[in-house]
Amino acid sequence: MPVEDGTTIVRCSEHRDGKTVGELEVEVFKAALVIDRDGILEQKIHDVIDDQPGRASVPVPVSLPGASGFRAVVELVRPMGSPKPELPFLYVFAVAPNDLGVDGGLLVTVRSAHPTWPAADSILRTMKVLGRRGTANDDATPLQLPVVGKDD
Repeated sequence: MPVEDGTTIVRCSEHRDGKTVGELEVEVFKAALVIDRDGILEQKIHDVIDDQPGRASVPVPVSLPGASGFRAVVELVRPMGSPKPELPFLYVFAVAPNDLGVDGGLLVTVRSAHPTWPAADSILRTMKVLGRRGTANDDATPLQLPVVGKDD
């Protein structure tokens, strides 16, 4: 999928039998995370989920090698008189490096037709966490982002 100028750095989707299986978007954001790191990361989650019609989990903290953040899940519901959502499962993840070497973070949004989407999990496992000393998770096992289809 094309990415216009702006904060979105990756946008991809999978289609099967003429239907969309899922969409994944990664966006960068600039923020001074020194004073209220957790509050900023949690607010990034709320910016995405608060206006979504559905059952949303509260943002929960997650820790990864070299980074931490929050995640939330929304199961979209059909607004009265509207068609069923094509991608009713929404997973949002806001993460930033632990060492604050980068003045910002990533916002990952995954929409899928089913509670699990293996392609999104595979893509997310390739993420590298950058910090002042390079890639923070080079020596770690691949990231196991608790984003798609997994609850804490």
